[in-house]
Amino acid sequence: MRLPVILVQNPPASAAGLAESLVGNLIGRAGLDLTLVGRFDSLADDSTDRMTLDSITVPSAVLDWRSEPEILDVLAAIDFHGSRCPHQLDPDGPFAPGQSPRRLFLFDLTKHKDVQKIVAELDRLRASLSVKTVSLGALGSAGSAAIKPAANKDAEATARPITVTAAPRQPAPVAAVSPRSDENLDSLIDQLDELDV
Repeated sequence: MRLPVILVQNPPASAAGLAESLVGNLIGRAGLDLTLVGRFDSLADDSTDRMTLDSITVPSAVLDWRSEPEILDVLAAIDFHGSRCPHQLDPDGPFAPGQSPRRLFLFDLTKHKDVQKIVAELDRLRASLSVKTVSLGALGSAGSAAIKPAANKDAEATARPITVTAAPRQPAPVAAVSPRSDENLDSLIDQLDELDV
């Protein structure tokens, strides 16, 4: 799964370098979709930034220059609702799943200024959201499997694995074919002549 990363472009003058470094590290990064937007409270209803936000329906990371509660408030004011989810850089974030199905991982960039830690946490969040698939085909050997029956504790001490072996398939018998000969062909022609078709 890809993780949308929404970065607000209104850093204080002292944090312009942090903002540039974040963009440089996040743009084109595998699995992360960086979206740069203006201040949430200044977005017009018909703006491109607002349409972009409206199209995001999956868990997302929001990086802003405000506290986490302020980020939630300003997002709610523009109808971008979500449930604040805790993560390593926001461990105290209360998870309230009843509010909205969209999960939001909030980053207050006035508290977190280490670009490498922020990027590492975004990568960790993306990996945690990815669906893992496991192939079951390699469990056991071909044709047999050990099955241990479910039992209570007394019977478990004496239970032994039961080996189930698939019966080998017997090849279907092949009908005997008589060798072709001129005699067989002559016999068939004679039978056709007798039919008078």
